[in-house]
Amino acid sequence: MKNYYKDGSDVTVNSNMSLLDRGVDPKPTVLEFCKPLCTYWKEKLDRCEHKLAVIVKINPTKTCMYPMRDYVTCVEACAQPKIHNNLIGTERKYKDLL
Repeated sequence: MKNYYKDGSDVTVNSNMSLLDRGVDPKPTVLEFCKPLCTYWKEKLDRCEHKLAVIVKINPTKTCMYPMRDYVTCVEACAQPKIHNNLIGTERKYKDLL
């Protein structure tokens, strides 16, 4: 077994084990991988938040809910198939069901 932690640590990790086998939720890792793919929506959200800082003083009911929704939807749309398609039991294809 390889030890990926600093010397003297008694924690070892088997490099052949998946994140799920190690008991680690893979979603945060996949989300971090997908975030750079949604730069358009992130930039749109950042612009909205910058404008909102001024507008909220005049009208406190304004939000950036829709740009945030678009950004989150983009990240989730990237991450969801990567996670779902690697679950046990999803390897069956549609043609096998017919």
